[in-house]
Amino acid sequence: MRLTINEICTAAGGRLLCGDGAAEITRFITDSREAGPGAMFVPIRGEHVDGHTYIPSVFEKGGAASFTDHEIEGAGGPLVLVEDCRAALQQAAAYYRSRFDLPVVGVTGSVGKTTAKEMIAQALTAGFDVFKTDKNHNSQVGVPITVCGLEEHHTAAVVEMGISMPREMERIAAVARPTCAVMTNIGVSHIEYLKTRENILHEKAHIADYIPYGGVLFVNGDDDLLPTLEDAVPCQVVTYGLGEDCYWQAHDLREMNGCTYFTCLAPQGWEVETFVPAVGVHNVRNALAAIAVACHLGVGGEAASDAIAAYEPPAMRQQIQEKNGLLIIDDTYNASPDSVRTALDVLCTRPCQGKRVAVLADMLELGTVSQEQHRAVGEYAQDKGIHELVAVGPLAKDIAEGFGYLARWFETKEEAIAYLQCALQPGDAVLVKGSRGMQMEEIVEKL
Repeated sequence: MRLTINEICTAAGGRLLCGDGAAEITRFITDSREAGPGAMFVPIRGEHVDGHTYIPSVFEKGGAASFTDHEIEGAGGPLVLVEDCRAALQQAAAYYRSRFDLPVVGVTGSVGKTTAKEMIAQALTAGFDVFKTDKNHNSQVGVPITVCGLEEHHTAAVVEMGISMPREMERIAAVARPTCAVMTNIGVSHIEYLKTRENILHEKAHIADYIPYGGVLFVNGDDDLLPTLEDAVPCQVVTYGLGEDCYWQAHDLREMNGCTYFTCLAPQGWEVETFVPAVGVHNVRNALAAIAVACHLGVGGEAASDAIAAYEPPAMRQQIQEKNGLLIIDDTYNASPDSVRTALDVLCTRPCQGKRVAVLADMLELGTVSQEQHRAVGEYAQDKGIHELVAVGPLAKDIAEGFGYLARWFETKEEAIAYLQCALQPGDAVLVKGSRGMQMEEIVEKL
């Protein structure tokens, strides 16, 4: 990115308090520790910390400029005064996005956004120089910083777009301006703030606000709510999935050696045999979406399918490894009721000589449905025939109760680790999963 401070002032409706407006900015940061030449700081007011207190240290580290929502004396560098620093970042990023004329694929959904984003980007490498969201930087701050990473050589972009509050999708859609989009599912993630699945659907549908004429919203046709968008958004809706009513369909699924094979049937009538180096029906749907998007953007179905064969799962998302005689499924990045059920399905498909053990922690941001959803996950694990369930954290006690008397519950990770190191035997298959705040990767590391 190359923007002058004056350009940023104009785009964000700000006023330069001090410093050289002709100085060039090459990146935005929200962490003062990342300050350096070319960096412009975006001080965010949080619940416990106000980023404005770090403005002096940004300039001490060589930062080029900073936004501020109030006048500051002796800050040590160029300051741009704005009403709201987060909104200013979004406006500057929207201006930068307007410089690019390229296909942008927006990806949203309650669960599986990052995995879908990675697979779509992989399929598009068959015909494009692809830019994609780093990790899961999909928020009101993450999306604008992502967009500002676009460079002239990129010919397509895949942008992950997540929400947890009302009106968030409206704001980030105005920044990313996707030319087509994918919605993976509508679950109960963040239902604490949005109250109902229907509200979540309504909020996420704003991803289509800026899709131009001829653009398409691809939705998971196996989801009970997503197909209803056909008459609710200002663009064409195309379904993908395993159901007979889906435009893009997957048939003849086979799992073998940690990989999945299926036949992709296109609405045009042609078929392509597809290999996905991952397991789970959700990854079949991701591959379908990826091929559908690639074909929409002019990449051939076979070329897109061949590219997907090189896909690698993102870190801490159903990464399967064998260590110390154990088969460990590391799905520790985050957790919701839907994603836990999907992970349990994967655990059940893995051949193992010993026990299938699920180590599950608290699922956060479920609001008033938390207890019933935790209990329902435990019941699901019992119905799937999981041999042993280890629950970790205060909320996960309801998972254990849903599973039954064979479950073990621990208040802390340390207690769970001590138990697992004694109880697990070579040949066992172990799934480890919990919300991001539970940091369940520590258990994977110990195992």
